[in-house]
Amino acid sequence: MPIEILGMIATTAGSESKAVDGPVVDAAYVREFSRAHEESGFDRVLIGYSASSPDGFAVAAAALHATERLKVLIAHRPGFVAPTVVARKLATLDHLTGGGRVAIHHIT
Repeated sequence: MPIEILGMIATTAGSESKAVDGPVVDAAYVREFSRAHEESGFDRVLIGYSASSPDGFAVAAAALHATERLKVLIAHRPGFVAPTVVARKLATLDHLTGGGRVAIHHIT
């Protein structure tokens, strides 16, 4: 089985050491960042989870629609959303983006 190259996506150009100027989610930045991962040969990007971060499913949708083959790994903390709702969201996103590009990472 081949090894996947995994990156991590952000929603703005900020970091722990660089303050974010502007909105929490910069749609143009998400598109450019996703395309840069795809063009650099990454197979999949992790979309992190925290109580103060933007919704991972929405970020994943933006990344998937900006690319042709890049896959996503959406971090998810069970218990806050009903399992059937998460399954439906994953299946819908997967169908809308061609199938096989969406995976989930359960945080325990």
